[in-house]
Amino acid sequence: MGHPLGVALAVLFVVVLALTLIWMLRVPRPVPVAVARAVYSVEAARCIVVPIVEGVYSERAVELACRLGERQQARLVLVHVLEVPYTVPLDTALPDLEERGRRALETARFIAMQHGMKPELRLVRHRSAPEGILSVARQVGANQIIMGIGLKRRGSSDGLGRTVHEVMRRARCEVIVAKAPLTE
Repeated sequence: MGHPLGVALAVLFVVVLALTLIWMLRVPRPVPVAVARAVYSVEAARCIVVPIVEGVYSERAVELACRLGERQQARLVLVHVLEVPYTVPLDTALPDLEERGRRALETARFIAMQHGMKPELRLVRHRSAPEGILSVARQVGANQIIMGIGLKRRGSSDGLGRTVHEVMRRARCEVIVAKAPLTE
């Protein structure tokens, strides 16, 4: 027979080995279906459209889009819609508005590049901003549209503008609205 200390160490070794094997071979609990769908929804985004206007709201939306799309290297399309009034031809020169749109897109591009993403920039002329956004989303096959907004005390009863309502109502893909804090 062996030494009592040797026997105790052997028994301890066998117990530790058995517990390790049980821990390694146990089957984890299945992920609930709702959780699996939510994870798939975010990871399935291969093309994200972000409408851009001047201001921090769009910049926050670009930041969110980058964080959601980075992991799967999603295609990021930044779009600024120049709303051309019905009273003038669609191809009328609007130099001030075009310049503001380009500046907003360049700022958004810089944010995306900081995340290692190479966004596509689109300056689109359209009679209606929601229609312009939805048109680009259809053209590129968007899985998500991410819109940044800042609620104001005045305006529609829920604080959302016409553009957000229209895009949410008519989009064929997921729409994420990133709300910034209330402004005066």
